[in-house]
Amino acid sequence: MGLLPFSAVQAQEAKPAPAAAVETHETGHAWRASKLIGSDLKNSANESVGEIKDVVVDLKSGGVLGLVVSTGGFLGVADTITILPANAVIYDGKSKAFVTTYSKDFVGKSLQFKDADYVATDETTLAAKLRGARDAIGGDVSKPDNTAQNEKDMSGKTLTPINQGEGEADLKTTKDVRSAVVGSDLSFNAKNIKIITRDGVVTLRGVVNSKEEHVAVLKLVTDHAGNAKVTDQLEVKK
Repeated sequence: MGLLPFSAVQAQEAKPAPAAAVETHETGHAWRASKLIGSDLKNSANESVGEIKDVVVDLKSGGVLGLVVSTGGFLGVADTITILPANAVIYDGKSKAFVTTYSKDFVGKSLQFKDADYVATDETTLAAKLRGARDAIGGDVSKPDNTAQNEKDMSGKTLTPINQGEGEADLKTTKDVRSAVVGSDLSFNAKNIKIITRDGVVTLRGVVNSKEEHVAVLKLVTDHAGNAKVTDQLEVKK
């Protein structure tokens, strides 16, 4: 799978000689894992969510799939590991702290493990879950096409990939459909749609560039969804 968790030890070994905080970190988006691991994470209410314990990287795509945060005290459940999409965390230069854009309720709905379960989870399952968690806020949230949809998703009132079924058949269906979509010649928006399979039903949400692309996406998904029913909630870009 090419899935690689950074441990705190690995991050320390890979870290260059210590240096003062880089000025670009005040406004920039590129961070070393060694700077993230061990840092406190807060929410917009200035509550401590927990400590960033790990960073998981997909070496195949080059993307960061998630930040692993110890949130036991915040959620009131001991030994709880919560995994947040990397783009659900920002650096607040004013308070000089990492802040999640998720509310406390939404953090509670994010991907979670017990400490031992997180360590024991196989790469294939972890990767599928992490991609779902990342896609729950629309993948690249800097894209204007997804802004309104991201706000709906953050409200917790709509179906997102966090609701992905955990059964073997549901996970396989999502994997097969996503592989077909990502491997196609569709637009960036189309490749970034949410694909959620639960109880044998594939739900599609997101933005496509045209009516023609909408038809192409539906055909591609239907061809790779096996016996699963397809629920179309896609929108055409205006």
